[in-house]
Amino acid sequence: MAWITLRQFAWTERPGRVDPYPEVDDIHRVAVDRLLPVDLSYAVSVNALAVPASGPVRYETRQHELRLVLCYLNSDPDGPIRLRDEPFRASASHIRRFVSESIGLGMLTAAVQAAYQSQTTAIAHVDALPTALAGQYNPAKTRPDLLFDLPGQILAGEARGRFETPPTRASTQQRDRLNSLIPWSRHHGTHPLAMTWAYTTGLGATVDLFTRSGRLPGMTGPVGQAVSAPVAIQPELFDEDQLTAPARPGADHRPRRDVRARDFDRSSPRELATAISRRVGDIADQLYQSAPRPDPPIRVGEQDVRGSWAALDLLGPSTGSFVLGVLNRPLSRERGLEVTARLRQRDPESNGLSILVSGRMVVAISTDTAGQPWRLIAD
Repeated sequence: MAWITLRQFAWTERPGRVDPYPEVDDIHRVAVDRLLPVDLSYAVSVNALAVPASGPVRYETRQHELRLVLCYLNSDPDGPIRLRDEPFRASASHIRRFVSESIGLGMLTAAVQAAYQSQTTAIAHVDALPTALAGQYNPAKTRPDLLFDLPGQILAGEARGRFETPPTRASTQQRDRLNSLIPWSRHHGTHPLAMTWAYTTGLGATVDLFTRSGRLPGMTGPVGQAVSAPVAIQPELFDEDQLTAPARPGADHRPRRDVRARDFDRSSPRELATAISRRVGDIADQLYQSAPRPDPPIRVGEQDVRGSWAALDLLGPSTGSFVLGVLNRPLSRERGLEVTARLRQRDPESNGLSILVSGRMVVAISTDTAGQPWRLIAD
């Protein structure tokens, strides 16, 4: 499986200077660098549900978008996720931004997925719901990018992607973005929130994970395989219960009345998740109706699937292929996990298969370059 370097940070809070909500006091490293296995199929799947600029979603358009992102990534299934640096830097700036932000959104999904899987003895899966799909719920107001629908809880996630070397410490931009999201979290009862910044270069991908006091629901400590890091860390923040820093002597933390309160979406996470789930169904319907039908018909998880395999590489000789498949009916979470696990165990070495079956979506990436390799995933 491919891998990334994960750096884990925790923020502490202090009373806000602008409004009654707290703000970031400081950001600390809480663990040495970790190597974290990441399945590219999870990184791709969330981008398959992106909101169209206008009109319905069309399969061929979404397939080309995903292919554009994948063709800039090294496809070695056992190496670091990294950019194909020379063609990437030769591309137009708006293409680089699109690819970087798509990778950032995917890396948040993949990192959360990998983190939760590393804490269990079985394959775990979390449904990533893009909050932009709930457009009728205050689209101009601040809210996190994704909601992760976990059993019994919802985790909010924010993602950024950059094509540059990661900084040695937390940046002002990261602090400012956290300060814009903390009021949303606090308004909803200190709702669990994670933020990632993904830095992808020709050498690899480094993902900075930010959490309040170093913890996510269900996490017991750092995840991944530890590697050396020449920086000071504060692992005690994994167990710290006091999240708000004490007031500094002489500091006046009363809200300034001349400053406008931060404007954030006050819809509850459950309301957002319900609205997003309905929109996900609409997008899946549009993708299914516009997707090509395999000939002969193909079934995955005992459901008919539509879609087609496409070469990974737009820039030279093909290094593999991928498919965005759409099932005619959604699978349950348990059934999706079962089918995903079974397909991963099918000839795992020779084709470097990365696979996710979730709801109505099937995403598979393979080193196989032979036409339409449906045999890799078909029932």
